[in-house]
Amino acid sequence: MTNLTDQRLFQLWEYHVSHGSLLIRSPNGPGIQNCIDIIFVGVEYIAMPRHLGAIELVDAAPAETSMLEEVLQKSLVPPTRAWALIGPKGRFLVVGVAVKIEEHEGDMFQSPFAGKSPRVG
Repeated sequence: MTNLTDQRLFQLWEYHVSHGSLLIRSPNGPGIQNCIDIIFVGVEYIAMPRHLGAIELVDAAPAETSMLEEVLQKSLVPPTRAWALIGPKGRFLVVGVAVKIEEHEGDMFQSPFAGKSPRVG
């Protein structure tokens, strides 16, 4: 789906249980002008380490979706779906309603969720 491996390293940056909001971020820093954010909403399941490295975002494989349906004890019917983040450390799964990728020049500690309900659209 989306290849984000342009020498960028991603981390599990922020998660809000109450809204099911998940932020995976490649922060800016010396020599890197902007942040890249992967924002999930309606999250029901996440399984990943904090430091992900370079990743690619793809749809979960059918076997992974079946496993997730067993774990969650329900069918994943739209709008709920499953994604995999693939990187050097493995495949990491997320189940949610929507995902959006944004690039911005803001402060790396600025939250896309601050002061508002997260919306992806």
